[in-house]
Amino acid sequence: MAERTISEILEALARIETNVKTIAKNSADHETRLRELEQKSGKRMEAVALAAVSAAVVGVIGYAIGKLF
Repeated sequence: MAERTISEILEALARIETNVKTIAKNSADHETRLRELEQKSGKRMEAVALAAVSAAVVGVIGYAIGKLF
């Protein structure tokens, strides 16, 4: 009886170990994907800021050229 209980415990521990390994692997994958999503937001804001600055520069140059002619 005791041998059977020990055997069941060892089997359960093996399943737990497998589950823990799977969770650790999935956690690393989730962390990578979250970091990518966080960076996308920053890249979008940089693109918007660049577009705004470019539009302002073009506007100033256009205004200056308009005043010349």
